[in-house]
Amino acid sequence: MPDDKRPVDGPVVILGAGVNGCCVARELLLNGIPVWLVDKNDLAYGATSKSSRLIHGGLRYLEYGDFRLVRESLAERSQLRKLAPQFVEPLRLHIPVSRRWAGLMRSMFRFLGGSRIRWPSWLAARFQNPSERGLWLVRAGLWLYDRFAKEEDFPEHRVVSVQDPSVPQVDAKNYRWLCSYTDAQMRCPERFVVSLVEDARQLAKDQGIEFRILPYHRASLDGRQVQIHCLADGHCAGEFEPALIINATGAWGDLTLEGLEVSSKKLFGGTKGSHFITHSASLLEAVGKDGLYAEAADGRLIFVLPFGDAVLVGTTDERFDKTPAEAIATPKELDYLLSMVNELFPGLGLTDEDIDLHYSGVRPLPRADSNKTASISRDHFIKASESEGISILTLVGGKLTTARSFAELVAERVLHKIGRIYHTRSCNRVVPGGKGYPSGPAEIQREQERIAEQFGLHETQVRGIWSLCGNRVEEILAACQPVESENLDRTDLPISYARWVIEHEWVTSLDDLVERRLMLLYHPALSKQCLRQLAELLAQVDRMVHSEIEAAVASTIERLATFYGKSVKE
Repeated sequence: MPDDKRPVDGPVVILGAGVNGCCVARELLLNGIPVWLVDKNDLAYGATSKSSRLIHGGLRYLEYGDFRLVRESLAERSQLRKLAPQFVEPLRLHIPVSRRWAGLMRSMFRFLGGSRIRWPSWLAARFQNPSERGLWLVRAGLWLYDRFAKEEDFPEHRVVSVQDPSVPQVDAKNYRWLCSYTDAQMRCPERFVVSLVEDARQLAKDQGIEFRILPYHRASLDGRQVQIHCLADGHCAGEFEPALIINATGAWGDLTLEGLEVSSKKLFGGTKGSHFITHSASLLEAVGKDGLYAEAADGRLIFVLPFGDAVLVGTTDERFDKTPAEAIATPKELDYLLSMVNELFPGLGLTDEDIDLHYSGVRPLPRADSNKTASISRDHFIKASESEGISILTLVGGKLTTARSFAELVAERVLHKIGRIYHTRSCNRVVPGGKGYPSGPAEIQREQERIAEQFGLHETQVRGIWSLCGNRVEEILAACQPVESENLDRTDLPISYARWVIEHEWVTSLDDLVERRLMLLYHPALSKQCLRQLAELLAQVDRMVHSEIEAAVASTIERLATFYGKSVKE
């Protein structure tokens, strides 16, 4: 019988500090299990920060008969809206269609497993050729989607004319209708992960149990002992026998098992998804406040989404066999995405000069033989293995939307394995920054104005911090006393807030700050002076040597150019 009082022999070691690993850490700590969270890179370094930033039910999964996954995703969409309202916002999406009946036979073929089963080649060839999805096929999918959802924050679908001035102004010559429905957007999954880890830290503190967060560290096994070493200086952070190990390294999963010298068949067959962001004024005007979910001539689907004062376009779905850290959006991928946008809005004539930055990540998909990447299941599962009697659970698949529910599944397996009772789930635990969240835009604005007046700041400064941490702003600013009104160069973020982030949010490098804490990567006016200010703050708390500031700034500029196509202003 499980015994909730029996002490755990050692902490659970979680390898991978993306959204899956951090959700699992939080779930285990809720149940009194000590955790070491270890990553060779930063928090949210991999696919978490390289996604399309949608919280969605997976409309196209219906075409493959993945009903269970759609139900789970839609339930989690609603749950995350309640638990993390500071990060999750409903987003109206529109599917442009031009014909009534197109695509029915191809869709039926997929539904019957045509893309995942070895059918006779003549039959597969007949139904796998690209053909657009027509009005009645899309409406049937959306009707079923609505039946699974039933949530007030996500109103049911409707069909509107492309001539309607309230919707994105797609090419009326090619499209006749827009099928409109609602999903949700999470613009800053990186910040969501930081909030999850902050909540886990508070849980550990309240319960008096161990929780270590170790970015830029590696784990190795020596018999039954796990050894954790810092990648920068080789310092050993710990050596002990863990209760078990969870491999949550996503697309790095096979490499992680190899590094632990665990024999395993290949589990992952990730595909690369690339995106770009543009501040094109004409595209911003054409898209408006809603998003598009559109089909290319080859049957692939892309999103054109509002992203603050910019537009996010993605994604591709290409096989990728290299190390995930090497993933970069290629000119071919960017040209493909540009051509799709220009097909939707032919009068805009967007070129690669309109791309302000791009990013690319590798999805942690299960290995599959299917030639069509879109048909690879987006579901998740746990693969168990063992080394010298140490249990290792590898998390395969998963996505941003279902990370919390996946963590419950993992925690259930872990607690059963170590003989503990699963007594508390995260399904009702609000993420820090979302408790008592204002109910609408007007209330949010009033709260921001109140805080600005309280701390002698401009409302835009409070709004900038709010976008990163929700209504924790007042608590954070109180901890920053005295609050300095000076901002980081060409931003709305106070320098005092940046200093607080460095001291409290597991920041190791300048890249961490720019890409995943302050989200300055997406700021169109990111400047060298801003990078120098941040480097100086790092040096003040001994995260950097003063003499290395200029080299660190140059290194960050080079990284932004190489991996993101991002230019830094003088």
